[in-house]
Amino acid sequence: MPHMTKEMIRLICFNDLLDSKLDASLSQFKDKYIKVQVTCLEELLDELRLDYPAILLIHSSVLKNSIKQIEEKITSIDPGYLAIIQIGDDVYVEMSHVNFYDIVSLPITRVKLAVSIGHAFSYYAMDQEIVRVHLKLNTQVKELYELNKIGIALSAEQDTDKLLELILQKSREITHADAGSLYLVEKIPAEKSDKSNYFADKQLRFKLMQNDSVTIGVGEFLMPIEKRSIAGYVAITDQVLNLHDVYELPADCDFVHNRVFDDAVGYRAKSMLVIPMKTHKDEIIGVLQLINRKKHWNTIINSPGKIEEEIIPFDVKCVSLASSLASQAAVSIENNRLYAEIKKSFEGFIKAAMHAIEQRDPTTFGHSERVAVLTTALAKVVNKTTSGPLKDVRFTNDQIHELNYAALLHDFGKIGVRENVLVKAKKLYPHELEYINYRFRLFKKYNHLNLSHEKIDLLLNKKREVVLEKIRKLDHQLQDWDNLVKEYWNTVIEANEPDLIMKEGVKKISTIGKLVYHDNGHEEQVLTAHEIERLSIPKGSLSVEERAEIKLHVIHSYNFLNKIPWTSEFKNIPEIVYAHHERLDGTGYPRGLMANEIPIQSKMIAITDTYDALTAWDRPYKKAVPFEKALEIIDWEVNAGHLDAELFRIFVEARLFDLVSKDTEQLE
Repeated sequence: MPHMTKEMIRLICFNDLLDSKLDASLSQFKDKYIKVQVTCLEELLDELRLDYPAILLIHSSVLKNSIKQIEEKITSIDPGYLAIIQIGDDVYVEMSHVNFYDIVSLPITRVKLAVSIGHAFSYYAMDQEIVRVHLKLNTQVKELYELNKIGIALSAEQDTDKLLELILQKSREITHADAGSLYLVEKIPAEKSDKSNYFADKQLRFKLMQNDSVTIGVGEFLMPIEKRSIAGYVAITDQVLNLHDVYELPADCDFVHNRVFDDAVGYRAKSMLVIPMKTHKDEIIGVLQLINRKKHWNTIINSPGKIEEEIIPFDVKCVSLASSLASQAAVSIENNRLYAEIKKSFEGFIKAAMHAIEQRDPTTFGHSERVAVLTTALAKVVNKTTSGPLKDVRFTNDQIHELNYAALLHDFGKIGVRENVLVKAKKLYPHELEYINYRFRLFKKYNHLNLSHEKIDLLLNKKREVVLEKIRKLDHQLQDWDNLVKEYWNTVIEANEPDLIMKEGVKKISTIGKLVYHDNGHEEQVLTAHEIERLSIPKGSLSVEERAEIKLHVIHSYNFLNKIPWTSEFKNIPEIVYAHHERLDGTGYPRGLMANEIPIQSKMIAITDTYDALTAWDRPYKKAVPFEKALEIIDWEVNAGHLDAELFRIFVEARLFDLVSKDTEQLE
């Protein structure tokens, strides 16, 4: 009797109803069944179990009398595990839990039995095929689901290093590879391309290695793309290599396995699957190398015996799954590279925009970059805050990038401000001061001329003794006038500086404005009303109209930035820039927003922009103040309800101002 296997069927015969006829009818089914003889109902019920499929041959009368017990037993059995052949057609017994049921009429013949049992065997064969197909379909559905899930994960990952880790990890998981490596094709700097040879200006970067069985410490390195290496061969030939044992390659093989790593860490690479990674343009972007397929995924390969016991070649399914994943991975890598290039281009645009502003106003060179450094640093410190009103505020990496770009572009609208206003260093423009100087010279000559006329009149009409005394007095008077004119001119020069002007200075300017002289019969003022107004500007160098024009740069910035089709992660840049000159109490510009209407990012830029404007040492229209004084001024703004107190506290306690100190910048 053959040994029982899972593929064999138990042929259960009740009593010795069937003897030689049964054996003769089963000769064609040799090695497919095990015959089991039962003599009572208890034995029969014991044989009805799930471990092996069975064919029950039973007389109709016996079946009729034991139908209840049999049905109770087989309700717990998979219907596909039991077929019943009823001997005798005197009664039909309906069995609700049996899929195959046949009746052999009396008298029994060998042919009848053979046909009925043959049908039962065919039923089982068909049932097993259905199960096999279902299992295959379920496996394929699961594999497709996993591939789809992996594809979604690859598409969502924008961090290139994490993406590469994910690609290699998932490739190993679906193929049960103990280890793996990933190579990327890169351009060789300064190397010329060749249309006839795609790899002429390319090299391979060993980017990543994973190994479940040994600890690895291999860093990135570059290698030439040549057929001598396995990865280079796959890249050049665009062929998949499925190697059963890399230590036993044919003698005439174009490539060799580099055993340096194996020898260094005591590892034994055996089976290897190497797949080219191609873009949609059929360009090789990298090489995926999977090493040592394991029978059991969780096994650690820590001995030569384990290698022989556990490592098997990669099969066709592994090649198919890994190739599919490699294609998805190539697309994801290419997308990440395109994203990086777009990001680089965008950052280039931002730098060009900053350069355009700095070309128009070189005195503010570096201001936007310093503000960006301070603002992003402030956001990162806020992220670590665990107490206070900002403890729940957290910025994502995308939001920090968005804030960085907003800070860099916060003054871009100044490109729409007239250049002479933008770079105005004094209260008067140079040509205006030159006109005043011309009038002062005329005024001085006018005084000299008047006194000269008096001297002539004296010489013509008075006695010598009287004339000499009078002339001495006139000379003293002229000297006094010259000194006064010089004093007045110095007052104008002093008032022209953008420093704070006191009330006494305004009075002096008004007095000077009353001075007149005659030129070709016309009475002229030394200072015009426009010049008096400019010289009387209480603080800074800009008039009310000019300051209003400067303030328009915020609107110019918003209008320009709002026209850019920002991606979702940068969509708030226009609004952040638009509100960076607003103040918490509504006194800011251009919209007079209140605290709850101002984005927190704008509140941050308001502080960092103010700090750098106060401490910048490169602006001719104002002197830089020490950082301590700058912090005092900002503290005053905070107490006045203009700037955010909590953000300023964090800024000071974290000493973020050290990031842009003069010493630090010069050191860099």
